[in-house]
Amino acid sequence: MKRQAFTMIELIFVIIIIGVLASIAVPKLSSMRDGAKKTAEIATISAVSTALESANGEWSINEGDFTWGNHQSSTLLNSLGYPDTLSKNGKVFGAVLKGKNSNFHKQNTINASDYNISIFTGPASDPQNGVRYDTKAPNSDIANKPDRNDFWIYAFYTNPDKNCSYNGKDITAGDFLLIDNNGTAPANYNISLTCN
Repeated sequence: MKRQAFTMIELIFVIIIIGVLASIAVPKLSSMRDGAKKTAEIATISAVSTALESANGEWSINEGDFTWGNHQSSTLLNSLGYPDTLSKNGKVFGAVLKGKNSNFHKQNTINASDYNISIFTGPASDPQNGVRYDTKAPNSDIANKPDRNDFWIYAFYTNPDKNCSYNGKDITAGDFLLIDNNGTAPANYNISLTCN
């Protein structure tokens, strides 16, 4: 009996075809992963914002002690009805969320005379492993979508007698906002608000 096998040329063609298919599939999978990171980050921040507004609403109508967020006491809310810290049990948002939020990191807290803010990054805005810059977008940036040089600020206190802003965006106590840096320069986590 005669045995049949692949020739060297047939093997080379199969390897070339697999390489072409992989070069098409890998960027698509990478794009899907980046989209998932953005969606997860925005959804988590939305849940945190909702929990903060719920705590503040309860604080504004309640005359006694109450529980907010993830079994937190009302005594942990500041004079404007917002928590100064969102962490609990080693979790960045453990005070307001029950699930895992290990992909989020607190980068900085800035205490000034007229405002106190905390700065966070998530899976899409992580400076090392976040979403890559979109080279097809103007300035390699898609507006209002987090990428690796963007970050979130949480204003847990702003002077109620002043108007505070950052780069033209008004900021009041309780705001959780994306700071969407244009271009690809690294993020500066030492920002300052203007309060007049």
